[in-house]
Amino acid sequence: MCLTEPQAGSSLAPVRTKAIRDGDHFKIKGTKIFISWGEHDLTDNIIHLVLARMENAPAGVKGISLFVVPKIRVRDDGSLGEPNDVLCAGVEHKLGIHGSPTCVLNFGDNDNCIGYLCGEENKGLAHMFQMMNSARINVGVAGIGIASTAYLNALAYTKERIQGPDLARRKPGEVPIIDHPDVRRMLLWMKATVDGMRSMAYAVGYWMDVARASENEEERRSCQALVEFMTPIVKAYCTDMCFRVCETAIQCLGGYGFTREYPFEQYLRDSKILSLYEGTNGIQSMDLLGRKLVMNGGEPFNAFLAELQSFCAAHADHPTLGGYVQSLSRVVAGLSETAKRMRKAMEANLLQWAASTYPALLCFGDAIMIWRLLDMARIAQKRLDNEDKTDFYMGKVLQATYFTDITIPSLLGRLETAGRPVREVVDIPEGAF
Repeated sequence: MCLTEPQAGSSLAPVRTKAIRDGDHFKIKGTKIFISWGEHDLTDNIIHLVLARMENAPAGVKGISLFVVPKIRVRDDGSLGEPNDVLCAGVEHKLGIHGSPTCVLNFGDNDNCIGYLCGEENKGLAHMFQMMNSARINVGVAGIGIASTAYLNALAYTKERIQGPDLARRKPGEVPIIDHPDVRRMLLWMKATVDGMRSMAYAVGYWMDVARASENEEERRSCQALVEFMTPIVKAYCTDMCFRVCETAIQCLGGYGFTREYPFEQYLRDSKILSLYEGTNGIQSMDLLGRKLVMNGGEPFNAFLAELQSFCAAHADHPTLGGYVQSLSRVVAGLSETAKRMRKAMEANLLQWAASTYPALLCFGDAIMIWRLLDMARIAQKRLDNEDKTDFYMGKVLQATYFTDITIPSLLGRLETAGRPVREVVDIPEGAF
């Protein structure tokens, strides 16, 4: 996907790449930057999807079209022909993901780059977003994968690293550091975070399948609404939490975590790009608290709210987890009130609204995590009650109760501050920074 230009990054309205009609195709001319795998020799050809502006197209994003541009031209019989005037002008030097070439691409330096219209004229951004929304979910899933391996590697290390005596003298001599309470605290938080994010992604994947395959139109519509609402949360929340998990995994190793002898420093560097890919996480929060909150009469938000309210109503009296579910119910009520405040703020003071969207997104992410962890704990508790008292099921319950207890106080506090009327963020003079 070739979107970004030096002057057009998160905002694509200033895209300058040109598409000049030439018979049944177009001549493409312009420069794109930050193109992942824009140039490589792992395949015989590379097919670029390029955003460009036709002659006399409307200004802004309404005048952008999408074009298929091969690196090597393809003949009618499918064989490869001559180069298509797509040149790599440079490879970025990055903080991480050094195995992925991020390229500057020049199209049409020699006025001989051919592209083919993909979809309708001036609908390029809408066409691109069919891929973009899937890419956003996939970026969140990538964050879950890195977080998972960071946690599992840290867990393995803490079981092997012998250091210091047991604080309660339960064991003689020096013990594995997994016996130290602060290390166990970090491990339990990472375990709960990874498990909760994974369940969040599975839920979205399930809704995507139902939205495509169900024969019930109402069910399809409801699940599609849930996917719409959850997409920016999966992307932003899971990628930010991935970075925090990697940071915590380094902490578990102490000084060794800061060395290249172990993979954690690479996990941390590589995972940072995920919060920047496919629209920064701040942009995801504006999408969530702006468009997704009000689109189709608020259908995505209402579907989300109904899902959580249904869970809380069904399990508020659970003999073991009922108190935690009731705490979640209070959070859900707070989310509803925050959404109302954010709607009013968006209409009354757009700048003040924008300053609160990211904290609000974190609130939604935390609430979903608690919901998913409690749902898994509920199922695990059934097995425990049936005398299947394995560590696996015990872990599901304890991670849920721990994460719920340590998250809800800060979550409720953040809900109170989201949409606060005081305007420091907006009013502070530029010279005061």
